[in-house]
Amino acid sequence: MITALIIDDEENNRIVIRTVLQKYCPEIRVLGEAEGVEQAFILINQFKPKLVLLDINMKPKDGFDLLKMFSKISFEVIFITAHDNFAMKAFEFNAVDYVMKPIESSKLKLAIDKAKERIVSKQGSNLVMHFIKTLSDKNELVNKFSVHHHGKVVFVTVSEISFIQTFDDRTVLNLFDNSHFYSSKDLIKFEEILCVSDNFIRINKSVIINANYIKSYSKGEICFVEMKSGQSFEVSRRRKTDIIKKLKAV
Repeated sequence: MITALIIDDEENNRIVIRTVLQKYCPEIRVLGEAEGVEQAFILINQFKPKLVLLDINMKPKDGFDLLKMFSKISFEVIFITAHDNFAMKAFEFNAVDYVMKPIESSKLKLAIDKAKERIVSKQGSNLVMHFIKTLSDKNELVNKFSVHHHGKVVFVTVSEISFIQTFDDRTVLNLFDNSHFYSSKDLIKFEEILCVSDNFIRINKSVIINANYIKSYSKGEICFVEMKSGQSFEVSRRRKTDIIKKLKAV
């Protein structure tokens, strides 16, 4: 039996979640429900559930605020969220489970099955804690990336990234001081997350630059961007006009 809590400030959503669990997931035992962060924090500490189904868009504090109250997250989390393009990209980038509103029983059951596998196998990777640590204080964007480096998880601050480059099936995050870290994620994943910031611009098929670290760029037929750290990259000819326009606007 897997113990769970349902946290959502809308009663209808709690009813839907509870109904799906009763019908399709008899192995899930709901210990309680909460409609706000403070009440949820008390229930989690009281019952110590193995699974939390957590609404993000609660007021005045949201689901992220709740998770930031814990120094260690010892339970699996399935995020419940209204349509939010950035949130979905952030979830996918960090490989955490989420279900969109209005809640569909099939998608909720799929997320629960995945969480159940991690709980049963006891192989949880604390992805949720890593994800929470990457969020800005206002939860408006991801301000850090977690990368594996020499057997440790290192948090790279986005504002310190000079450029991101992919080659030989690897993606490299290069910092302003010329240090670098490798990631298994595709460049397109970083582009989707960084697109909320005007500072990051994809200049060709293999490079995203942080405009804050540009030293200069040429105006010739072939455009090159020179970074303060010394590297130089050619701008895609097909997208040159749009890219130059972005560079001028920064």
